[in-house]
Amino acid sequence: MSKKRTLGIEREWFIMRNGNIVAGVGDVLPKLWEIVETRGFNKSQFGYELFAGQIEDRTEPVPCTESLIDSLKKNEALLKEIGESLGLHFVCKDFVTEEELGELVVNPFDQRHKSIWAEITRERKVAASQVAAIHIHVSVTPEEAVQILNYCRRSVIDRLAKMGDFSQGKRLNAYRVMAKVYGDSPVFKDVDHLMKYIKDSGGERDVWDMVRYKPSTGTVEFRMFGATGDLEKIKSFVCAVQEVIKGACERVEELH
Repeated sequence: MSKKRTLGIEREWFIMRNGNIVAGVGDVLPKLWEIVETRGFNKSQFGYELFAGQIEDRTEPVPCTESLIDSLKKNEALLKEIGESLGLHFVCKDFVTEEELGELVVNPFDQRHKSIWAEITRERKVAASQVAAIHIHVSVTPEEAVQILNYCRRSVIDRLAKMGDFSQGKRLNAYRVMAKVYGDSPVFKDVDHLMKYIKDSGGERDVWDMVRYKPSTGTVEFRMFGATGDLEKIKSFVCAVQEVIKGACERVEELH
């Protein structure tokens, strides 16, 4: 990409003890938060998901793919260290069966998540808990966000999702059961239309599309890739996302 942009990744892991998924984020995350800043990490680099059997690591905004991968390696090493101290380990895979989930428990940290958990059916609880993903963020202007979202129709989403599918479509099917969307956004007329859509959805966190704009971070987030520990695959995801953004912006330039 000719334009310099920052990149970021969120990566979800299942929390395991003796080969079983356990709802252990309430134990792991406070321990991580105690030591991250003494190691040169930012507290925001580790967080929770809806299901207490998962934990998420995040990179800070970085200028290139190499820095992104380096940050992921450091996060993983710290996760492994803390996990070993608690008798836990972490698995980065995109889908598990209902039988593997163990006890269905919401994370103890987030009141919004607790409210969602209380309202959804068991089927949707299972679907939400079975899936783990890698989300890629790329910095954009609001005007570029409109261009990119309008470019990301189902054919684009399906192509990217296929790259990050390691469960023969099971993760995507479960996600759509939980989110009750396919994943393609509306076509937006302009930035005002996009911002109204986000507001009417309940805010950026309640937009469940596979590609969404986050005003709080100034990024477009690509959410269709399954979780994997394979850094070469993650690099390929980032490259594909960059090509989509380039194609979206170049198409608009051609139209003008």
